Amino acid sequence: MEKQRVGLVGLAQGWYATLYSRHCAQRQDVRFVGICDLGESNDYVRACAETTADEFAQEIGTPLFHRFEDLMDTKPTALIVTNESGAHHSIAVPAIETGVHVFLGKPATITLSAAEQIAAASTLHPGVVVLPGEPARYEDGMIQAQSGVASGVIGKPLMTHIFVNHPAMTNHAWEMDPKRGGGPVIEFGCYVIDLAEWIVGSPIVSVAAMGANFLHPQIPTPDNVKMIAEHANGGFSSLDMCSSIHWTYPFLGLEVIGEKGSIRTDYHNYPTYIQTPEGCQVSEPRTSAMNLREIEHFMDCIQGKARPGITIQDYVSTMQVLEAVQEALASGRRVPVKRSEHA
Repeated sequence: MEKQRVGLVGLAQGWYATLYSRHCAQRQDVRFVGICDLGESNDYVRACAETTADEFAQEIGTPLFHRFEDLMDTKPTALIVTNESGAHHSIAVPAIETGVHVFLGKPATITLSAAEQIAAASTLHPGVVVLPGEPARYEDGMIQAQSGVASGVIGKPLMTHIFVNHPAMTNHAWEMDPKRGGGPVIEFGCYVIDLAEWIVGSPIVSVAAMGANFLHPQIPTPDNVKMIAEHANGGFSSLDMCSSIHWTYPFLGLEVIGEKGSIRTDYHNYPTYIQTPEGCQVSEPRTSAMNLREIEHFMDCIQGKARPGITIQDYVSTMQVLEAVQEALASGRRVPVKRSEHA
């Protein structure tokens, strides 16, 4: 089998960059053709990734480039894009236009406009895989919940609650600048919005939101947000994004109340409960390697073994909702979600 020629662009999203690259570099069907640090300094890269670009390239055993164009000269078939989130589209669009498959670290973009640019390029190049990073889609409890709702076992979803717990990103200045990284509202809000639309199986049509900055004065946006969302099917979701927990606590929490039953789960190592008048089904406790699963899924997609479980059009929908959330936070009003052709 011909090896996939994989490259890495950017080390700003250091944990994603190193995790995904190390995993791909160990695969027998991958030739890692290069790392591009986009000319960032050693201090910048170390603050983001706890290593330098030189050290990481040596670890992976691959050339280091400072210019994106030089990496592209190696003729990669696929790129892992983990530069600053606000600039993902500047790498993704030209890569897609060249026929290179693209995996985008979460969040795929921090603006609707950037997401739509990637979606437009993807539409023009349907043979190119564009996979937005969204690790929660690969967590067993969330998968079980989505399939449970889709099966109809609890009937129509009426009330859904999703909670995400994640410390605010403060390792580097770019992460704290909402114009470069989106801030907690985008960084973690994309988790709950995507999960709500995916698990409920119905798009969000309007949102109300309240937020505050409780613990991170260095970040000029809320670090905790509560959203109330109305779905097209008439159901409601309460979506909580919390960056103020500094003790051991589940990363994700989910409860769906339907017409005939309910589904409840947490991440990680917690069972999933499906309760109906007939009784309660309890899954085995589990730990899901959700991040490795998503990069494995990307590799399966580019090899034609799977179809993307999430698309850039799905992410456009997420950003349309998040744009409404930001308006709701600013205005204090319930805001309708504006849809476009790419969602």
